[in-house]
Amino acid sequence: MKRFCLLTVVVIACAVLCGCGKYTSSYSALMLVQTNTSEKANMSFSSFKGTNVFTLQCDGEEERKLKYTAEVEDGKITVFYDYDDTKTEWFTIDGDGELSGELENIPKGKVYIIVESDGKCKEGKLDFSIE
Repeated sequence: MKRFCLLTVVVIACAVLCGCGKYTSSYSALMLVQTNTSEKANMSFSSFKGTNVFTLQCDGEEERKLKYTAEVEDGKITVFYDYDDTKTEWFTIDGDGELSGELENIPKGKVYIIVESDGKCKEGKLDFSIE
């Protein structure tokens, strides 16, 4: 009985520590600075390779906008969103470029932003906000 209880506690602890999110981040980076609040997320880096996931919360009675700005000096990054259980490509930024735009009619609930690099990227910055 003690072993069963101990095993149960270990399994629950592992699940909590590993996270049970819908998407997971997995990356290597140099000088990565990031923030993620309920309505804003951003990341800036000297180098980045992999996947980084942000979770925003769209609250309120009316549908809102999800805005972005992105720039990367070298490399290619594709950004996806998911607020309706479907991972959908949003935009791609390719080296030495700068983009901005918005996604309208975001419904109430969680919004996942998935940032994926195609190889190693250098000197980039991405900002997201729900307004």
